[in-house]
Amino acid sequence: MTSFEASLSDAFASYQRGDLARAEQIGRELIAVRPSDSGLTGMLGMIALNRQAYAEAIPLLRTALAGSPDTVPLRISLGFALANAGELDEARRVAGGTSIPQLERIVAYADQTQGRIDDAIARYRRVLDGFPEDAESWKNIGLLLLHKNEIGEAAAAFEASLDIRFDPSVVAHLADAMARGERHPDRQKLLRGAIAKDPQNVALLVELGLAEGAMGEFDQAERAYRSAIAAAPSQPRAYLEYGMMLESLNRIDELQRLVADARVAGAGHDGSQVDFLEASLMRRTGRFAEALELAERASEGVNPSRRAQLIGESADRLGDTDKAFAAFAEMNRLQGVGPAADFARSRDFPGEVARTIQLLDSGEASLQTQGGDAGPAPIFLVGFPRSGTTLLDTLLMNLPGTDMLEEEPLIERLETEIGGTAGLSNLSEERRQALIADYWRMVGERKPGRDPDSRLIDKFPLHLVRAPVIHALFPEARFIMVERHPCDVVLSCFMARFQINRATVHFHEIEDAARLYDLAMQAWHKAREVLSLDVHTARYEDMIADPAAALKPVVSFVGAEWDDAILDHQASAAKRGHIPTASYAQVAEPIYDRAVGRWTRYRAQLAPVLPLLEPWAAKMGYDI
Repeated sequence: MTSFEASLSDAFASYQRGDLARAEQIGRELIAVRPSDSGLTGMLGMIALNRQAYAEAIPLLRTALAGSPDTVPLRISLGFALANAGELDEARRVAGGTSIPQLERIVAYADQTQGRIDDAIARYRRVLDGFPEDAESWKNIGLLLLHKNEIGEAAAAFEASLDIRFDPSVVAHLADAMARGERHPDRQKLLRGAIAKDPQNVALLVELGLAEGAMGEFDQAERAYRSAIAAAPSQPRAYLEYGMMLESLNRIDELQRLVADARVAGAGHDGSQVDFLEASLMRRTGRFAEALELAERASEGVNPSRRAQLIGESADRLGDTDKAFAAFAEMNRLQGVGPAADFARSRDFPGEVARTIQLLDSGEASLQTQGGDAGPAPIFLVGFPRSGTTLLDTLLMNLPGTDMLEEEPLIERLETEIGGTAGLSNLSEERRQALIADYWRMVGERKPGRDPDSRLIDKFPLHLVRAPVIHALFPEARFIMVERHPCDVVLSCFMARFQINRATVHFHEIEDAARLYDLAMQAWHKAREVLSLDVHTARYEDMIADPAAALKPVVSFVGAEWDDAILDHQASAAKRGHIPTASYAQVAEPIYDRAVGRWTRYRAQLAPVLPLLEPWAAKMGYDI
């Protein structure tokens, strides 16, 4: 054996026993003598690949494969190196033309990266046909399906991946899919289980905090955020999400302490996320110029839509309408792109409202349900979003013997089961009674221990478009309708950063918001006309100008006795804790009139929608 062969044998032996450093050292000496030796270049290429030095590995593996073109492991390794280096076309050529799962997966990855979504999904499925235990392919299919808004299938793919191998990144993706699919209890359970396996994972702790918050478990959310901060005191995201939760709960003193703690810990390399938190604090304490300055410089690591909202709110309070409107437009532009918004738009809420109007116009006899109620009917508090329903429900919470159900989509769920307003034509009395029982069962789940003899006020603003379904289930139901100047309502919807759903996604453009307002009001007024609903109308501006005078008729309408304590809305707001609407900050303040007529400052920006809103303003007695 020559000295070269002996050294080569030593290099391979070192490689096989895992001594990669020695194998590489010897190999580098030998390759100067035989630069085209396929075994030697293959070994050095694999060592470079192990170090993720893809640019170094690729020419070595090319040489090795040229000398040994039928060696599948070399093709797999070169294809993998090329794909990771972004050389996707060559990776496709090297890996293509075979049904070997590892090579098929490389081509699938190239398809995925180059935007060939359906091709990538089909290839990954073929990979899994031959290699069903490939957790990475399940993960990638999940990501592709999530991109296509096929949320249920995406979640199933992520679950399949996790059944094979625990991977925190897959847990985060599955949690995202569950959140989009409104599977909040499943998301909470998933993340609690993941933290039990990986208790110091800061990213998952933050996700758990968000999941607990979505379930209203704010003490548990706080525990998760504090655990994330304890595990990584200089990482800013836990401070940011914890701080935003405190702000939404109106716990401003605690937010102030958290900002101070984050400053001491040096959270964030440039402080942007802490700057954003402090800007939020300044806005809540009336320091709008300082809030605006901090918000404008806080960009790194901050949700750009949140940032645009804060800039808009601060500029609005400073009277800079041009800057404010531009910021809100940017907020909505950012909110309106992406899979969540696409999915919400695909559910066509305006089309559903339009179909309800058509059925009401047709005089459909099935809408005139005459069956009796199963016990006392709820009182429904409705109004287009941002009309003042949250202010009124906060005041009505002070009524003795009253339970308030806030923004729970119980009627919406029953409407889906029925098949929408059109499904009322097939609603038997037996089925109707079963749906009523379902409604009260769900109320009991959300209000455990409630006195069944207490009056229930079901506050959900957009139930105004579900009046036919409500009337079919509860013919004796009473409605409190809250009105506000249509221009202020539409502007306020445009300026609010709502959680995206199939209705609020249409607030991202001022024209779409106005069109949805027009449709909703058509549906409401047509329902009042056709169904002879029992309605009391309360006006936002009247509640602001003279709360007692505006509220006494409401209290009488619901069958309660007047008490001046009803007017203490701040005490009521303080008892509420979390206020699950875009009005949470305003409700915690003394009653103010600054939003009355605010639209007049934005008349130029509202000009395109004034012709659509003017007839409704006139109908309600407002000027434009």
